Amino acid sequence: MKPKSPDEIKYMRKGGKILAKILSNLKLHSKIGVSEIELDNIAMDLCKSYSVTPAFLKYKGFPKSLCISINDKIVHGIPSEYRIKDGDIVSLDYGVIYKGLYTDAAISFQVGKKTDEISQFLDTVKKSRDDGIKVSKVGNFVGDISYAMEQPVNKKGYSVVKELAGHGIGYRLHEDPFILGYGKKKTGLKLVKNMTLAIESMINMGKSDITEDNDGWTIRSKDHSMSGHFEHTILVTDSNPEILTLL
Repeated sequence: MKPKSPDEIKYMRKGGKILAKILSNLKLHSKIGVSEIELDNIAMDLCKSYSVTPAFLKYKGFPKSLCISINDKIVHGIPSEYRIKDGDIVSLDYGVIYKGLYTDAAISFQVGKKTDEISQFLDTVKKSRDDGIKVSKVGNFVGDISYAMEQPVNKKGYSVVKELAGHGIGYRLHEDPFILGYGKKKTGLKLVKNMTLAIESMINMGKSDITEDNDGWTIRSKDHSMSGHFEHTILVTDSNPEILTLL
């Protein structure tokens, strides 16, 4: 991965802000009775209003713009006519292209009546991502990110999904390096200033094993335990990393 130039960073900042607004809007619309297709349509309308291109639409044949994964689905859920139910965990994964540069982010939340069990779980998934971001500093290694992400998950007895990972990002949706949610310190690529990375945690409440649906996209937990997904696009700087996909 080549470090980004000042202009490239400026465009990714702008695209990241737009992406954050889109995800925030989608969360507000994610209510009991709303269908996945309706949310995808809202996302497409928002892309048009912000003059950005949806990053996932037709990516390797993906048929929609929004990845929506509910309950035991981990990632890559294709929007359907399914309507959100009380208590569902909804994971929204979205990406946009602005001035030829990609940003990528994901959020998970429980709709309707909240439970302590799910709240604790989603807090841990989010902490995993955030702890990975904290160590994404010049001079550290990709393995430092992976190690930091794994610790809160293990502490709570949940499972890192080992086949899926974060990644570099920029002129392509998926660039080097591959950033696992588990690993050893001081291993992998050394981080340098102005790298842009998509740091994401994908965690199951039960076992780590996964299965793929017949649609060729949807990944879910094999034991059908609940799953969560959080992601930010970040910029590696001389000091603390800059989160590009925050409002």
